[in-house]
Amino acid sequence: MQPIFVTGATGFLGAHLVCALLQKGHVVEALKRPQSSLNEFTFISGLYFGHDLSLVVKNLKWVDGDITEYDNLEDLLQKDQLVFHCAALVSFTQSDRDKLFTINVKGTENIVNAGLAKGCKKLVYVSSTAAIGQAEGNLETNETHQWDEKDIPSNYSISKYYAELEVWRGIEEGLDAVIVNPPMIIGPCDWQKATGRFFINGSRNFPFYTSGSNAFVYVKDVAKAMILLAESSVSAERFLLVSENMWLRDFMNGIADAFGKKRPSIKVNPMMANIAWRWFALVGFISGRKGLITKESANSSFKTTQYSNQKIKATLGIEFTPINLAIAETVAGFKK
Repeated sequence: MQPIFVTGATGFLGAHLVCALLQKGHVVEALKRPQSSLNEFTFISGLYFGHDLSLVVKNLKWVDGDITEYDNLEDLLQKDQLVFHCAALVSFTQSDRDKLFTINVKGTENIVNAGLAKGCKKLVYVSSTAAIGQAEGNLETNETHQWDEKDIPSNYSISKYYAELEVWRGIEEGLDAVIVNPPMIIGPCDWQKATGRFFINGSRNFPFYTSGSNAFVYVKDVAKAMILLAESSVSAERFLLVSENMWLRDFMNGIADAFGKKRPSIKVNPMMANIAWRWFALVGFISGRKGLITKESANSSFKTTQYSNQKIKATLGIEFTPINLAIAETVAGFKK
């Protein structure tokens, strides 16, 4: 049996997925760029295996490469190999637009083409709820709702939508593939990125909240669903991986409670949010650093889309970890 090939293994979800695969006894080839740091993977693998890293040493092989370089990928992939494509750039900064399309779209195109050329066993691609349309009114959004530019999507959303089109094109050309669409993923991670910032804020008595909502899922549930789909006969489908839809205030209250800190009490309105992202843009321009809040992230904090998990539950019979328990485990990881 060929080793399983994983892209994005130095990042949050990819690292958790690799550790889950190693726990199941699989041999993994993990793609990384030569300059990539292994700090996040080292932290996450320590949470899984403690000081006994024998499985990591024995069954994990790091291979240098870049998803934006096709020839390199075709040389690395093997026939009948199971491929998990987790590598992606998540950014809501306008200046990252070109990077988003290079990494997310061109990178996925290269993975699909290399998989077709080498005859890979199956591709499991990590997309996002950002690539799915929105249901009207108070209805839950499901996998049938089509992405629409009239919803004024972010550059990240556009890049993930076009990346999905590459996977669908590959499926039409004979590729065995499935797509997963997780929402906001929480779990032990690089705390300066993505949902990690919620936990940094929660540990510091962060006082602000907005009126929006989002869907959340625990990272271990995403990895579990991906592995189950890879092992199944399911193909040419996409699945929302959602544990719960929650008001952002309730989510932030849960984090504050887990840390034993004050709950946020100051409601941010759109005008305040617009001032905040402009302030962070100015500070970022002066300092050369990316702001904590961007125009796109500020606008998204007021959206109230609800997502359905019925399809994945009916297909796999999977039950998701309640978010309060996921928050507790994430805070435990944060404290370590």
